[in-house]
Amino acid sequence: MRTRLLAAASALAVLLAGTAAPQTRRALTEAERQPVTFTAGEVEYDETRDLVIARGGVEAWQGERILRAREITFHRPTGRATARGEVVLMEPDGRVFFAEEAELTDDMREGVIRELRALLAEGGRLAAAGAVRSGGRVTEMARAVYSTCEPCRDDPQRAPLWQIRADRVIHDEQEKVVEYFDATMQIAGIPVLYVPYFWHADPSVKRKSGFLFPEFGTSSFLGAFWRQPYYWVISPSEDATIAPMLSARKGGVLFGEWRRRFNAGFATASGSVTYDPDETRWRGHVTSRGRFSIDETWRAGWDAARASDRTYLRRYRLGALDASSVLVTTPFLEGFGRSFYARADANLYQGLGSLDSARRIPVVLPRLYGAFFGVEDRFGGQWEGDLGVFATTRAAGTDTRRIASRLGWTLPFRGPIGDLWTVAGNVDLLGYQVGGDPAATPVPGGETGAYGRAHPQVALTWRWPLLRTGAAWGSQLIEPIVQVVAGPNTGADRRIPNEDSVDLEFTDASLFGFNRFPGRDRLDGGYRLNAGLRGAWFLDGVTVEGLFGQAFRAAADDLYPAGSGLEGRRSDYVARLTVIPSEHLTLSYRTRLDREDFSTRLADFSATVSAAGRSLTVSYLAAPAAPAALQPQARREIGATLSGRLWGNWSGFVGARRDLREEAMVSSYAGLRYEDECFAFLATYLRRFTSVEGASAGTDLIFTLVFKTVGEVGFSAL
Repeated sequence: MRTRLLAAASALAVLLAGTAAPQTRRALTEAERQPVTFTAGEVEYDETRDLVIARGGVEAWQGERILRAREITFHRPTGRATARGEVVLMEPDGRVFFAEEAELTDDMREGVIRELRALLAEGGRLAAAGAVRSGGRVTEMARAVYSTCEPCRDDPQRAPLWQIRADRVIHDEQEKVVEYFDATMQIAGIPVLYVPYFWHADPSVKRKSGFLFPEFGTSSFLGAFWRQPYYWVISPSEDATIAPMLSARKGGVLFGEWRRRFNAGFATASGSVTYDPDETRWRGHVTSRGRFSIDETWRAGWDAARASDRTYLRRYRLGALDASSVLVTTPFLEGFGRSFYARADANLYQGLGSLDSARRIPVVLPRLYGAFFGVEDRFGGQWEGDLGVFATTRAAGTDTRRIASRLGWTLPFRGPIGDLWTVAGNVDLLGYQVGGDPAATPVPGGETGAYGRAHPQVALTWRWPLLRTGAAWGSQLIEPIVQVVAGPNTGADRRIPNEDSVDLEFTDASLFGFNRFPGRDRLDGGYRLNAGLRGAWFLDGVTVEGLFGQAFRAAADDLYPAGSGLEGRRSDYVARLTVIPSEHLTLSYRTRLDREDFSTRLADFSATVSAAGRSLTVSYLAAPAAPAALQPQARREIGATLSGRLWGNWSGFVGARRDLREEAMVSSYAGLRYEDECFAFLATYLRRFTSVEGASAGTDLIFTLVFKTVGEVGFSAL
């Protein structure tokens, strides 16, 4: 008798759990092997009706599964078990099921549940007037309601923010799907969408092939459009999303994305293809990314992006790519050691600007680089060095082959008065082979032939940090810094093409060092003196820190381009100032001042105020023209962004950028977000006031509704 009652309790637990998540045959067998224990106020055997009855706070548990009811009975002739009165089942995974009454045959193939309620994974809540189990695999629920919204605390009978109501819901445990018939989506109790039928995977399934929620909207280029994604599970480690799109003006576009995980890494690919009826040609794009760990030191991978033409990405508004001015494809192999780094890669570029010529854009293949660092000698100095090889090839223009090596040694020591000294030596060895047609390339310099350069330099740096601590006035730091560098005069060697040192920016960050150029094709040279004064003040959470400095050269040459601030024997003045008066406010300012009249040639200011989850950032930039760095006009811009929590579950952001030189707006943007335990809403606004090739000035509006555990739907006006 006891064995029969225990089996009945176990069977009832399986019935209740089966309404929302099926048990596999293997998992059920393992559960049945665990002992079932129960307690009850009394146990009775009714010989007349051949019933085993447990009453009075019955509680049965098997492993971590617990079943409670006021009464459990087992009818021996029919093998039917029944639990009545406040039936509760608690599953090991956190799901909880409630019912007024549940019945099940002893083979668990047939059963009935009345007044079912359930708390499911990820906050899901399910209720049904009743449920019927048949065939050992199908559970059918009548008048079912599903939502992930918590009931209102003040008014539990109030309709949730959203819910799905269906006349009939069928859960097929073998196919692992949940089907809805005559379903209605309700928002705040108001029906907003009716569908006669739809289905989704049951909660036990992490991935399943099927249609996703559609995306729809309108744009000035496409007109009205509809995009319908389909999710395809290829294997346990591989899936894909295929999304055909139909538009009123441009016909169809096919989008696709593929993803796969491997034991040592992952690979992804995405793309699109369409036939443009106006231009009578096929258009599209492809991107890919991969990362693979070879061992604890080495890894390999790639990043790839390619488009059919310059304007495709911008006109079809393909996410982050539509703001790109150049697409880069880079396969690589790299290693990270305790005292070394090595990398081999190649770069293939696609320019998306109207002036970009594919024949003049280089292919970098190969590019090899290796570096070691931190090797200490017996004198306390440290050695570091690197070796690099790269080649650039153009269909029309300069072809460059370069091998470059660098060896450096640094020895820091302390002086007798608390001052800090650093002795450093550095030698660059470079070899070039220049070919092709340098006259056809917009790269500065370049003459066909073979060239070599040896560039040794030594530097002596002195610092004297003077720190004063006063209780009432905090701590003050004054630190003069002087660096003397000696090396041969280099000048702008016009025989060597400037492939990697065009974007020169002289600021406080590049005041000290052997080379201010970002690459190796141009190198600082001659006798130089770099001097600066650093100061700081720390007082009760207040921090003020700054630097002011200038560079001097023994002889002027044509090494530095006009407007760089380094022409002549004296450089412009560079400075920075950071003020943090409290944890809620940060002010930062960088500048470059004319060496003659202290007029501002570069100004970069930002201020950030943050408190209570809100922040305001204001920025200002004034930069001179730099034709050598492909910036032909001076810039003067101001921008501001305000973001943070508004009230309750609402947050948002708003911002704008304005070109002060042209006295015109560049862009403005805003967003509003609501999110709670079951729902999220996001509205984004973007206004562009300038046009680039393929994308005219205009306004973007994007709305996204997220029904958690169900899906999301979006609308775009582009």
